[in-house]
Amino acid sequence: MKVTVQAVFRLFGVIKREGKWYIAYCPPLDLTTQGRTEVEAKKNLAEASQLFIISCLERGTFDQALKELGFVPLKGEAENIPADAFPMAIPIPFGLEKSLPWHA
Repeated sequence: MKVTVQAVFRLFGVIKREGKWYIAYCPPLDLTTQGRTEVEAKKNLAEASQLFIISCLERGTFDQALKELGFVPLKGEAENIPADAFPMAIPIPFGLEKSLPWHA
């Protein structure tokens, strides 16, 4: 039986225009990308964030990457994101192929 589970990472990005390009930056993951439009730059940043997380999970380095980026467990509510930031919901699908004892 194949089971699919999806985790969603709630991140944020900031964007600025430099000449003809829009530069998008995700401070939590320290990722930067660009696009010819604001929409394209945001889409590219979401894709880069997703690929970064998936790559870390596949290589078994996710916990180390989070530590190096300065992440720590929080107790209670997370702080608000900066006023000039835009939210990003980054879906990461997980698959599991396993025989479950209660299914024939």
